[in-house]
Amino acid sequence: MAHCSQEPQDPHSAKGPHRRALMAALTHLTRLELPQANAALAELATSGAAAALSPADALFAQILGLQAELRSDVHVADIGNLNRAMELASLASQLKAEPLIEATALHVLAILQNRMRMHHGALSQLSRALELLQGLGEDEVADSIQATQSTVMTQGEMYEGLLTLVDQVLSQRERITPLNLHRLLVSGATACFVLADEQMAPAGAPLWLRCKALHQDGLSVAQRHGLAANALASHLNLSFVESLVGDTVEARLHLDALNDPAMQDMRAQFVGAGLGVELSRRLIEWRERGAATAWQQVLDYELELRSQGEATKFVREYALRAIARHGQAAGDAAAAVQASHSLLDVYRQRMRAISATLSNAVQDVAALQHSRIENEQLTRQGNQLEQSLANRNAELSQTLARLQTEASIRRAAEAALQQANEDLEARVAARTLELAQASKALMQQEKQLALGRVVVGMAHELNTPLGNARMGASVIHDRAVELENWLNEGQVRRQALTETASSLQQCSSLVDRSLESATALVQRLKALSSDSAQETAQDFDVCWLMRDTLAQQQARLDAAGVRCECDMPAQLPMRGPMHALSDVLKELLDNAVEHGLKQARDPKLSVSLQVQQDRLVLRLQDNGCGIAAQALPRIFDPFFSGQLGRSGAGLGLSVVRMLVEEMLQGQISVHSQIGQGTGVTLSLPLR
Repeated sequence: MAHCSQEPQDPHSAKGPHRRALMAALTHLTRLELPQANAALAELATSGAAAALSPADALFAQILGLQAELRSDVHVADIGNLNRAMELASLASQLKAEPLIEATALHVLAILQNRMRMHHGALSQLSRALELLQGLGEDEVADSIQATQSTVMTQGEMYEGLLTLVDQVLSQRERITPLNLHRLLVSGATACFVLADEQMAPAGAPLWLRCKALHQDGLSVAQRHGLAANALASHLNLSFVESLVGDTVEARLHLDALNDPAMQDMRAQFVGAGLGVELSRRLIEWRERGAATAWQQVLDYELELRSQGEATKFVREYALRAIARHGQAAGDAAAAVQASHSLLDVYRQRMRAISATLSNAVQDVAALQHSRIENEQLTRQGNQLEQSLANRNAELSQTLARLQTEASIRRAAEAALQQANEDLEARVAARTLELAQASKALMQQEKQLALGRVVVGMAHELNTPLGNARMGASVIHDRAVELENWLNEGQVRRQALTETASSLQQCSSLVDRSLESATALVQRLKALSSDSAQETAQDFDVCWLMRDTLAQQQARLDAAGVRCECDMPAQLPMRGPMHALSDVLKELLDNAVEHGLKQARDPKLSVSLQVQQDRLVLRLQDNGCGIAAQALPRIFDPFFSGQLGRSGAGLGLSVVRMLVEEMLQGQISVHSQIGQGTGVTLSLPLR
């Protein structure tokens, strides 16, 4: 018996020829075929069909036009286009039975948000777009969105999550287009590269092996499907990875491929490709020869890369990573340290750029949420009955979900009895991660609180001298105006002129003293951020330094009636920043005399120096008033002082801790009780 068959109908055919043309443009954009996409959109606009478009198709055409503009120029990233994309997404969400249009609008919005470093917002839009595409059969569009997800996670440095995404998508790689598959493989390899480099993993570590495997897989995909530009990118990536931690023979094979005449013209179209090839070549030369001249060529090339433009800064970052990794092996630890510092500067600049866009991201999210709320309100007003039924269905769904959850919990509990050890380990690991995240959040809050205290203290301390200076300047101005009036009226009297001159001198002196006080406070504040490399280490006798410091302070100690008892050896050699330690000792002695022993009946200060396990242990103990328990945790905070506004700016101990921990590479601790004095202990490396 014969059977009749019928080809499945295109669901977009029923919506007319204009929709088919728009879908063709979307397909070209998905495959990054920009000339064909622009031609399709231009033909639709110039053929007179634009006037006959339905509202949905007209909106779809605007969305695709913006997407084509973004794909054609990677530098388009401004608030005007962002607002335009948000408006298009809002309008698309109001369409009925058009999930593909809304998903495309959200994809465009996510591309813009990613370029403006709003990475989390972009991922939220992409997740919503993938939800809308479920069940539509638009696998190629979904693959493109997932590839954009990987790009966002790469630029947002969400590498662990990116690897999870890549694993999930690659499990169904047979349905992914070659172009999107290559993008995913490169993103996964990038994540492995960064994670391995940050961990300083050895050459044979799993992350490096996986990085090379993913790049090699991407190269095979590009070569198999004729993606010449993607193949060039894979050769370039593999040449650098192999030259950094792999086989130099393999690296030279990839360099030979890049230097092939067929690749030369294409290399010129890639920003930074030629620079990357030269960097790989110099790294290979050094790794093969191990000569100091070859290593110097790598360092010289990094210097040349500093003058390159913003678009090629990634090549310099690769150079810095190579120097930081191989500097020790090259016998150039200083270059490795300097490269590490430069990388930290790169990361700081990246974080500052992300912070600069944070406020805009919050506003954009709020505006989008406000738009959605308005749409929901209009929908409820238009169909109250439908909303009521939807609410009832939602309640039933929630009830069913709770029942299913309870059943799932019951089954999970039964399974937990059989695998108690495994589940316990999993819970411990999860709890450890939560505690780490909570600790990170707490540290961030503490930094913000410390910054707030610095600002408040600075404002408080500067308010008085600046207020006095302003008052003095105001009086000087008034006296000058008064004198000018007398001169104009010809009524200048000697007594009035003398009084005016005296007043001007007093006010000028007040302004000078106030500004000098403010300047001193600013200088003290600058000490909090002084560079730890300002003083070089030197050999000195720490016992001599202690005696010399006490001798300099002896007159002040005698004036305050302080008895000083010392317990130290005759000599104790040490290597380090001597002047920094001298500043610490002077500040601690000053703090003890001014605050701890000021009200003591029989003030006494004990000083001891000992050596414990190759470290200098220096202790200062007074019998003064002590420090309250609630104030003890804050004594190192800038501008914290028990006498703020009356004596001192509250910066002394902050400077002490900075010098001890950053310049002297040591630790400081303070123990005290009210009425029982205060003890300070320094633990410093002798070398």
